[in-house]
Amino acid sequence: MRSPPLAVTLALSLAALFCALAAGCGNEAFDPDSLPNRRPVARIFVTPPEGGVLNPTSYFSRTFHWSGTDEDGFVEAYYVSIETEEGIVAPWITTTATDTTMTFETDDTGRAQAMIHVACRDDRGASSDTVSQYIPLRNFPPVINFVSDYDTFFWSYSSADFRLFALDLDGNVTMDDSVVYHLDTADTLLAPLPEGEPGADPALRPVIKRLNDPALGTFEIDLHGQIPPGERTLTIRVSDEADATTRFAWTWEARPVLSDVLLVDDSVGNFDRAFYHAVMDSIYGPGGWSLYEISDGLPDRTWVLLETLRQFPAVFWYTGASASPRLAAVAELVAQYVQPPAGYEPGKLLLVSPALIGVTGAPPPSFVTNTLGFRATPDQPTFYIPSTKKGMPLKAGLPEMFFTGNISAGVGMAGADSSTTKYLYRMEYHRYINGRPSSRPFVAVRNPPTSSGTFANTVTVTVQMDYCVPASGLAVVRALLSQELGVVLP
Repeated sequence: MRSPPLAVTLALSLAALFCALAAGCGNEAFDPDSLPNRRPVARIFVTPPEGGVLNPTSYFSRTFHWSGTDEDGFVEAYYVSIETEEGIVAPWITTTATDTTMTFETDDTGRAQAMIHVACRDDRGASSDTVSQYIPLRNFPPVINFVSDYDTFFWSYSSADFRLFALDLDGNVTMDDSVVYHLDTADTLLAPLPEGEPGADPALRPVIKRLNDPALGTFEIDLHGQIPPGERTLTIRVSDEADATTRFAWTWEARPVLSDVLLVDDSVGNFDRAFYHAVMDSIYGPGGWSLYEISDGLPDRTWVLLETLRQFPAVFWYTGASASPRLAAVAELVAQYVQPPAGYEPGKLLLVSPALIGVTGAPPPSFVTNTLGFRATPDQPTFYIPSTKKGMPLKAGLPEMFFTGNISAGVGMAGADSSTTKYLYRMEYHRYINGRPSSRPFVAVRNPPTSSGTFANTVTVTVQMDYCVPASGLAVVRALLSQELGVVLP
C-alpha cells in the first residue's frame, strides 16, 4: 500500500493540534491551591550569639519586636505568648502588630524575666513553627555623681555647695523625685525632714531634698554655715520604684575658725607666701590662724565665699604682682562683706595689691572708688622701689615701711575726693622709673578717712609688701589692722 503524500500528512497533524488546543481552552482557571503551600517563618528580633545568652536588660518599658515572612504569600496574623513567671503558661494572643511594650515587676533581688513565644499564619492558613526566646530582665539602681561643670573641693569652712545629678538607666521616671542627705555628724535613726522645715539640719538628722529638675535628675545641696569643723562626709541616697537604693559620699576637710583675721592667699605660686604666713605666725602663732587659698580657684558658687568671709571680723587679702581675675570676679561680693545689708555685721578689709588700677583685669572701677576709696586711674603707674627708699607714714603711730635689696613694684594712687586724711603712706621723693619726673606717690589709703572719727572699713596698700624688710612689714601690718581697722590682736 502506498503512503499518503507529505502534504496530506502535515494537514492531518495540524488539524489534530488545533483540536487539542481547542479542547484545552475549554478547562477551568488556574487554582493556586493546586500548588503546595509553603509555611511562613516567624522570627524574634532579640537573639543571642550562637551558643551564648542575652545580657540582662531593663525591666521598665521594654519593647519586644517580631516579624514573619512567607515565600509564596504573606503573613496574615501573629500568635504571641509572653510568660513573665517561670512555670506559669501565658495565654496566646492573636495580633497583626509586630511589637509590644511592657513593664515588668521585679522580685526582691531586682530581677524579672520574659519568655517570648511567637508563631505566625499566612494567607492560606498555614502556621509557622513556634520560636521562643528567654530574655533576662533586671532593675538598674540609680547613680549619683557631680554634674560635669562642677569644681570639686577638698576643704571648706562651715559653708559649701554641691551640684549633682541622679540618673536611672531604667528611666528617671522609675526613680524617686527627691534625695536624702546628711553629714556624718547626723543621727541617721531620726526620720528625714524636708529641706527648709524647722530642724532640718543635715548635721543633726537626714534631710529630704527634691530634685531641681526631675527630668534631668539635677539637684543642688547648699550647706549654709551647717558644717562642723573636722573631716566631714556628706552622704546622699536615692531610691527607685524597685526598692533599689544608691548611696554617694564625699569627704573633705572642714576648717575651723582659728583667728579674727582670715588670710586670703590670692597669689599664684608661693614666692610671696613666706612673708604673709610669717606675719600671721607672728601675730597668732604657728597653726593658730585661718587661711583661704583662693589662688586655687573660687568656690563653685560665690555665695560660699561671702559666707566664709562673714565668719571673720577681718580679712587680710593679698595678690601677686599681676591683676587677680578672682578678685575682679568677686569684687561686688567683697563689697557686700565690707558694707553689708541690714542683718549682717560689717567686715574689715586689709587689701595688699599693686594691680588694682591701671592694668588689664583689675577690679571694677566702682569697687575701687566706692569700697576702697580712691580713683580707678593711677596717679603714678607701675613703678619700682629700690631698697634705699622707704614708705613714709602720714599718720602718727604708723611705722616706716622699709624694703629689702630686691626691687618691689607698686602703683601710686589718688584719693576719690579731696580729703588728705585718707592717705596713710607715701613714698620718698624719687624718680622711681626712667622717663618720668620724680614724685612722692601715695601707696596706702583708708576708707573712710581719719576725719570720720571712726575706724576704717578698708585699708589698701598698693606696693608688694612681701619685699618689705620682715620686721618692718610685720609692724606695718599690725598697725594697719589694729590702729586703722580696729581689729583686736593678741
